Amino acid sequence: MKLSPGHWYPVLSSLELRDRLVAKTRFGLPLVFWRDANGRAVCLEDRCAHRGAALSLGKAVDGAIECSFHGFRYDGAGRCVRVPAEGDEWQIPEQLRVTAHTITEGGGYVWAWRGPDVARESLPALPRQPMLEGLRYVESRSTWNAHYTRCIENVIDYSHLPFVHRRNIGAFIRDPVTKVDVKPFAGGFRFDLLGHKATGRQFVEFTYPTLWANKIGRKSVLVATFMPVDDRHTEVYFRWYHALPPVLRPLMQLWGRFSQYLVFKDDLPIVASQLPANVDDPGVDDAHADKLVPSDAGLVAFRKLRRDHRAEIRAWATEQGGWRASVGVPTE
Repeated sequence: MKLSPGHWYPVLSSLELRDRLVAKTRFGLPLVFWRDANGRAVCLEDRCAHRGAALSLGKAVDGAIECSFHGFRYDGAGRCVRVPAEGDEWQIPEQLRVTAHTITEGGGYVWAWRGPDVARESLPALPRQPMLEGLRYVESRSTWNAHYTRCIENVIDYSHLPFVHRRNIGAFIRDPVTKVDVKPFAGGFRFDLLGHKATGRQFVEFTYPTLWANKIGRKSVLVATFMPVDDRHTEVYFRWYHALPPVLRPLMQLWGRFSQYLVFKDDLPIVASQLPANVDDPGVDDAHADKLVPSDAGLVAFRKLRRDHRAEIRAWATEQGGWRASVGVPTE
């Protein structure tokens, strides 16, 4: 399957971005998000060009962001539009600006473009997850002390369930023998556990680069989105999509948070202990670092997508004679 050298990555939930500034670190970059005067999501580097203070400590004013240190104000494109100490007549230098990142919004997420620095009209559409259409969701989130690739591999691995989760979701698995079937589709793959009474009705879909969905019922889907913080931390956004009436939302929210804690608490120390931290750490051959077996078919499929992606990056860089990217170079 041919992959683009760049992708949209979810970096924030739309539920977080209301009437305040939101500071997040993504791919090791400190970022600040807010909504401009038209309600459009905006993202800048979280650093004032003047003397390096965090812009997220400031406030939104007339759709712009104002630094709390000296009142420097920046528009959504990162241009400085006001320097109070110099007066309104002062000509603001063009270089007095901060980096603005290309983002968009859809599916209840704010997405950042991580790839070639191209015109917005040339960017691909956001990935779709048809099984979620028409369903409501509740959301919770937690931080895992691991690289996002290790976190993703943890949720496409059925064989760990009777061992790591033997007190909850793995308690009824009597036979640890794991047979799986992986079916690729455009932009990802479907992952089935064979020989289970729910085979065909319950399955996992992974959409590259970071979207995981587990269909557990006709109108019930668990979704996890893995948002890279840095080399050792990932913010995981967990959603339970359902068709229950809105009046039950508080109860569903409580259950969603509890179930996330109940299951993922078992995974956290295991995933945090894995070495190398990144499944395809530069200079480390994963064939030598990890000895995969047939029940790891989901991991094999994920790592193939990663390798294909890196190949597309190299091909693009060679064709363009270099690489210019938004939100960092997508090879981590």
